[in-house]
Amino acid sequence: MPPGNSGAATRLLDPSFVGALTRLSREYQHITADFLGVPANQLADRALISGLVVAAASAAGMNSGGIPTMRERTAGGLTAALLHDDCHITVHAVPERELLLVDILAPRAIDASRAVDVFARRITARNVHRDARDRA
Repeated sequence: MPPGNSGAATRLLDPSFVGALTRLSREYQHITADFLGVPANQLADRALISGLVVAAASAAGMNSGGIPTMRERTAGGLTAALLHDDCHITVHAVPERELLLVDILAPRAIDASRAVDVFARRITARNVHRDARDRA
């Protein structure tokens, strides 16, 4: 083994390690949703966005132990993040583009599409584009 090599490179090539990574990556899903044509008053409503993030986490079965971190964007609108050990929900509200971006990463055992459904029921949007992927 070359000097300074702790065996990490060798471990990365080990088939059992690669297999474990593959299994782990298939255990997560990543869902994004773009809500287009959302009224600016909804995108600037801190209580609405925060409440939707909490309700979305609950609907999906994410046991978050707290409230979302909220941040006001310089150009207006909000950014929210709710972090958990194995998952997250992040939201970017962009009033100048009438756009709400929702990003959810969760274990496959959780039905993360329910989180997007919460936003779809409460946000007035002209169009919603969803994408779901296994993490690889």
